[in-house]
Amino acid sequence: MRLEKEYREETVINRSRFIACVNRAVSEEEARAYIETIRKEYPDASHVCTAYMLGENNMIQRSSDNKEPSGTAGVPMLESIRKSGLSDVVACVVRYFGGVKLGAGGLIRAYSGSVASALANAPKTESVPMDIWQVTYPYDMSGTLENWLRRNTEIRDLSYDSAVTCTFASEKKDIPENIRNLSKGAVEAVFLETVYIEKKV
Repeated sequence: MRLEKEYREETVINRSRFIACVNRAVSEEEARAYIETIRKEYPDASHVCTAYMLGENNMIQRSSDNKEPSGTAGVPMLESIRKSGLSDVVACVVRYFGGVKLGAGGLIRAYSGSVASALANAPKTESVPMDIWQVTYPYDMSGTLENWLRRNTEIRDLSYDSAVTCTFASEKKDIPENIRNLSKGAVEAVFLETVYIEKKV
């Protein structure tokens, strides 16, 4: 599962503002560019702490405390990303110090909690396997077949020549039987490939 788009969430803890910004990144370059964007957006922040986890099997994991006491920000943020079950995530927490020190435990809870909450509430997608099929049928079957295809599949392409050719995607596994039944055995669905399509969770 991955983040669908950038998401931000703000909390105030003992007068300090914590703005958690989470986004999707599929490379270190993307993650660093996003971090740079956030730092430029909040140039007057007390701290902009960061963490990201991405790559195959989440191999790339980095974090920064950005002048907070060592181990109180970046690593707890990274831990929240790990626990979220999401892949390809970059997180920044912008802190505006409110004058009350939180102590090491308070900072760990604030940074990890900010990221955990943002990741829990952010819109997400997951990759779903979809089979791509093609059917060619005579015009006099358009009413029956096309209506069923529009209701039950995602039509990718329709071309009208001497007959109608429809390319469509579906998660259903009984496509060949359905097409055969609808066309009384006159039309066969041809399997083309399986692709992964992102769908909102």
